[in-house]
Amino acid sequence: MSNPDGVERGSVTLVRSFARYAGVGCIAVGLIAGLGYVPTIRIAGPEAIGSMLAGCGVSVAAGCVGAAVLAWSTTRPASEAALAVLMSTALRFLTVLLLVIPVALSGFVDRTVFVVWVAVSYLPMLMLDTFVAVRVSRKRSTEVGS
Repeated sequence: MSNPDGVERGSVTLVRSFARYAGVGCIAVGLIAGLGYVPTIRIAGPEAIGSMLAGCGVSVAAGCVGAAVLAWSTTRPASEAALAVLMSTALRFLTVLLLVIPVALSGFVDRTVFVVWVAVSYLPMLMLDTFVAVRVSRKRSTEVGS
């Protein structure tokens, strides 16, 4: 579904792109949470699992916002791909801030566990998402240049 100008068309392609970007982030967060489940219980107790899941949820939500921007970028010319990666990163960070502050101040979660898990799950997901986005944008740029 690529055109000579490097712009993909169609809602199916948009959904597929979103699923690819969001799926990478969700899998990364799931793996990280799985690896950290037992250490979290040992360090903070079983009641900390809710805070851990809330922190991971914030990361997943931020990842989905970033994925939406990256998926949208597939409908734009390949020359705008680098801007989309930067915009995606900025909107992810803004989403994290907008979600962390009220949840941390709500009193429903253990603040320390929550904030640690936001960082532990967000940073590797961000690196992986950015790697995938850069790889895809480079591929699109070379396809357009060919």
